[in-house]
Amino acid sequence: MGFWVPRPDLWATIVKSFGNILTAQFTTACVQQCKEPPSLQRQSVRKSFLCGGTGKSRPVDTHYREMQVAEEACAQLEDELLFCEDCRLYFRDSCPQHGTPTFVSDRLVPERIPSRALLTLPEGLAIKERLQGGLGVWCTLPAIPRGCIFGPFDGDILTEKNDCTVFSWALQENGSYYYVDASDESKANWMRYVACASSEEEHNLTVFQYRSKIYYRVCQTITAGAELLVWIGEEYARTLGLKLGEHFKYEFGEKELLMKLFQDLQNKVPDGITSHVNSREQYNCSDLVASIIHAHKVNLQNGGICHMNRDAPSTMLEGTQNLVSLGRAQSRYWTFFGFQGDALGRILDKTKIICKLCGVRLSYSGNTTNLRQHLIYKHRHEYNELVGGTSEPQKSVDPYPQDLTSRTVKGVTPPIGRTTKAISEFIVTDLLPLKTIEGEGFVQMMSVLEPTYKIPTVSFFAQSVLQDRHNQAKLRVMDSMKPLHHCSVSIDLWKHECACSYVTVIVHHIDGAFDFKHQVLSSRPVIEETTAENIKVALLEIANEWGIQERTSYSVMVSNVDVKLAASKMGWKTLPCIGHVLQNCVDSALQQPSILRVLTRCKKLMESIISSPSLRDKLGSSEPFLKIQSKMLLNGNMKWYSTHSVLQSLQEHRHFLDGLSESLQEKGLALRLDDWQVVHDIVDILKPLAIATSTFTKERFSSLSLVKPVITSLVYKHLAANESDSALAHDIKQTICADLNQWYSDHEVNQVLNLACALDPRFRGLDFLSQAERVETLHALKREASELARLHPPTSGRSGPELSSISPNPTKKPKHDSGIEFLLGDLCNVRSVSANSVHQQAEQEISNFQTSEASSLCQDPLQWWKTHHTQYPLLASVARKLLAVPATVVPASWIFTEAGHGIYSKRSALAPEHVDMLVFMHGNDKTP
Repeated sequence: MGFWVPRPDLWATIVKSFGNILTAQFTTACVQQCKEPPSLQRQSVRKSFLCGGTGKSRPVDTHYREMQVAEEACAQLEDELLFCEDCRLYFRDSCPQHGTPTFVSDRLVPERIPSRALLTLPEGLAIKERLQGGLGVWCTLPAIPRGCIFGPFDGDILTEKNDCTVFSWALQENGSYYYVDASDESKANWMRYVACASSEEEHNLTVFQYRSKIYYRVCQTITAGAELLVWIGEEYARTLGLKLGEHFKYEFGEKELLMKLFQDLQNKVPDGITSHVNSREQYNCSDLVASIIHAHKVNLQNGGICHMNRDAPSTMLEGTQNLVSLGRAQSRYWTFFGFQGDALGRILDKTKIICKLCGVRLSYSGNTTNLRQHLIYKHRHEYNELVGGTSEPQKSVDPYPQDLTSRTVKGVTPPIGRTTKAISEFIVTDLLPLKTIEGEGFVQMMSVLEPTYKIPTVSFFAQSVLQDRHNQAKLRVMDSMKPLHHCSVSIDLWKHECACSYVTVIVHHIDGAFDFKHQVLSSRPVIEETTAENIKVALLEIANEWGIQERTSYSVMVSNVDVKLAASKMGWKTLPCIGHVLQNCVDSALQQPSILRVLTRCKKLMESIISSPSLRDKLGSSEPFLKIQSKMLLNGNMKWYSTHSVLQSLQEHRHFLDGLSESLQEKGLALRLDDWQVVHDIVDILKPLAIATSTFTKERFSSLSLVKPVITSLVYKHLAANESDSALAHDIKQTICADLNQWYSDHEVNQVLNLACALDPRFRGLDFLSQAERVETLHALKREASELARLHPPTSGRSGPELSSISPNPTKKPKHDSGIEFLLGDLCNVRSVSANSVHQQAEQEISNFQTSEASSLCQDPLQWWKTHHTQYPLLASVARKLLAVPATVVPASWIFTEAGHGIYSKRSALAPEHVDMLVFMHGNDKTP
C-alpha cells in the first residue's frame, strides 16, 4: 500500500481528544514522523513515547496503557480516513486534489428477501459461474475507474470468531474485534460473491474498513469482461493488528490464510499485560507472524484446498515435502508437484515446477497438461493410483473432505467431482431428501461403486454443492425473465408432512421466439393457518424476490377460496385450473350410492379371484392385463381416471369373468346384469373426459386456449342428454355439466378464455361462441391489442395492410423532397402514431387473421405464430400474453396420472430447510 501522510492538524485533533493521556512527546513524534510509512511512524512514535523524549526507557507497566490508548486513537483515526489511489495519500471525506470519491450504491432491496444478495447487484456488473467453480462478479461496463468504492459489505454481525464462515470479514473497534458475516443471502449483498485474488498481480479491488464497515476500493481500472477480485494487503492486515513492518512483503492474498493468521495471533498474543515483557517485543511480532504463516502454508500444502493426498506414496524424494503448491490449485496432479519456495512458503519461480517423485523440473504455463503427461510417461503406477484406473476414462477420485467448507477460499468453490455431481443429479432428479446420502444402503452402494469416494455430510452437500448449483440456476432464470413485459403464474398450495402448507409459484411466458417457457420460482411456507392474508404474505415475498408483481396479469390456481382471494389482493386476475375442475366435477358425480355399490362389488369380485390360487393362476395366464388392472382396484383411493381404466378393462373381459360365475355365484360375488349396466354407463360417460385429460397431458403445460373448446364440447355434445340414456347416466351427465357451468360462470373468466381462443389459429373462427359473444370478444381483443401497442410498441414486423400496399418495385426508392417534408412531415408523423391509427391497425389485423386459412386442430399454435408473427405485430404481442396462460396449475400429468401422487409424496418428505432449493432445481432441471 502507499505511504500515509497525515496532516499535522489531524494529530492535533488526537491531542485535543485525549488531553492528558497523549503527552507532548507523543504529539511531537507524530508530527515529526508524518512523512514516514505507517509502520515506521508507529515505531518512531512508540520509541519516543516509551523513552519520554530523553532516550531512557520508561517502565512497561507504567506506560503500556497509555501507548495502547494511543494505538487505539490511531486506529480510530484510520477508521475515518479514505485513501486516494492517485495521490497515494489518506484523506478525510474529500481528497484535496481529486475531490470526493465515487461510492457505487447497491440496488435497494429489503432485507430478508431470499435472493437479496443477487438482487442488490448494481448496474454494470454481472454474476456468473467461475471456471474454478462457484460464482463471481464481472464488469459489463466499458471501464470502472480507479478509486470507485463498493459497499458497505452487508451481513449479520457476529461477536464470536468461531461463528465466522468463508463469507466473514473482521472489523476493529476500540481495540476489540467483531465480524460481519454474509452467509445468509437474505441479509447479505452482492459483495459476498466477489472472489479473492490469489496473487497481488491479478487483483483490482482492495478491502478496507471505513467507519466500522467493510468496503472494496477499485485500485486499478477494471475493463469490460474482467472479473472483480479483491486483495487483502497491508491496509486490512493493519486493521487486524498484523503489524509486520515495511520490510515484510505482503504476499498472502488468500483470505483464509489471513483470517487464520489473525485468529492465531489473538490466541498467542495476550490482550493485556499479564507479565512484564518488553513492549517492543509485544508489538514487533514479525517473527511470530512469519512462523505462523509458514505453518499455515505447510498446512495448506499437506491438507488444505490444494488437495494434497494424505495417503500419498512414500516414494517421494527427501525434502520435496517443502515444495509449495498453488494456494488455489484444484487438480489432483498437484499431489506430486510443487514450486521452489522460501522460508515463508512463498513461491520463488512460477515458471518451473518440480516433480516430487524424481526431482525433474518442468515448464509451467498455468495449466496441468505437462504435469499429467509427465506422470503418464514417467510414473504410470502413481498416475493409475491417483486417477483410480489404468485407462481413459479414469475412475473418478472425488477428494471432497467433509470439512472443506471451513477451508474454502472466499468466493471460490472447488470444482465438483464427477461422483459428487452425479449424486447431486440423483437427488435433484428424483426429488429425494438429502438424508438419503447418509442411508446405510446408499453408503454400501457407494462403497462398491466408488471405494475411494468419501461421501460428504448432508450439511456440506446442501450448503456447498447444491446451494451453489441453486444460485447459478436462479441467475439463469432471472436473466431469462429480464426482458419480460408480461407473464402469468400458477399458484400451487400443497401440504408438507410436518402439517405445514407451502405455496409454490411457477411463472409462464412466451419468449421472443414464441417458445412456451415454464419456470418454478420459489416455495414458501404459509405461516400458521392457510388464510387468504397468510397466503398473500407468502405470495408477496415470492413476487418481490423475482420482481413479477407488476408484470403478472393472470394467475391459475387450485380450487381454494383463500388462494383466489390472496391472488386477487395481489392485483392478479384469477382463473381456475381445468385439471382440478374436471376432477372435482367427476368425483362429485361418482359419489352416487348406486355407483359406489357397484364399485364395491367389483372390488370384492377381484379380491375373491386374487385370493383363490386356482382362479388367480387362471387370471394370470389368460388375462394378464386384467390382473394388472385389478391391483389398481384393490389398492383403493382410486382417482376417477383410474376408475375409468379399471371398469373399461372389466367390461372388455366380461366374457372371461362370466365364465367364473359358477364358482363365484355361491358366494354372491358375481356381477349381475344391472351391475354391468352401471359399469357400461360409467365407462361411456367417462370416455370423453378421459380423452380430454389425455389431450391436456400431451404437453407439460397446455395453453389456456384449449379450455373453452374442450368444456363446450363436453357440455353441449359428449355429455348432452340422450333419449337412450338410463336414469343413472342422465343424472351423472346432468351433475357434471351443471358443475362445469358453475365453475366457468364468471363473466371475466369467460372473457379471458374467449380471448385466448381468438388468438389460437385453430379456434380463430370462434364457431363455438354465440354471435353476441363473438362480437364482444373481437372488440375486447382490439382494445387489448391497442393498449399493449401503446405501452410496448412493437419493434419489428408489419401488419397485413402494409404488406399489400408495398410497391411492386421494391428497388425503386422514393424521392426526397425537403420542401414537402418541411411543410407536412410533422403532420404526417403525428397521424401515423395516433390512437386512431393503432385502433385501425388492430382492427385490420383482426380482420385478416379471422379470414385467413384455417389451421389443423393438430397444429401447434405457437409454431404457427413463429412463422406469422411479423404479419400481425399487434396481435402477436397479445398472443404472447394470453397464450402463455396455462390450463393447469401444475404439469397436467401430475393431475391426470399416478405420477402426481409420487411427486406430492416426495415433495412433502423433504426437510423444510431444503424445500425451496430442491423443488426449484427439480422443477427447472429439464424444463423448456
